[in-house]
Amino acid sequence: MSEKRFPSPVRVHSPTSSLIVSTVWDAVEYLKRCPGKRGRDYRIALQHCLDALDGLRSPRAAQASFVTAAKTAGLLARK
Repeated sequence: MSEKRFPSPVRVHSPTSSLIVSTVWDAVEYLKRCPGKRGRDYRIALQHCLDALDGLRSPRAAQASFVTAAKTAGLLARK
């Protein structure tokens, strides 16, 4: 599986840690163990990331969905 990089890294946090997500695969792994609520934005982000891994969607589009899900869940770190 080739590495699909986000255009820029995304910093996410949980109550106990902070993490930099820089690839689509990292985003999928984070979403699978995501501590936040798994609502609509979560499901869209996971599907978009899986689509990007399969070459059906761009890493940029997957990143946008991932950022939206992280914001909705309150997990997006401030710069």
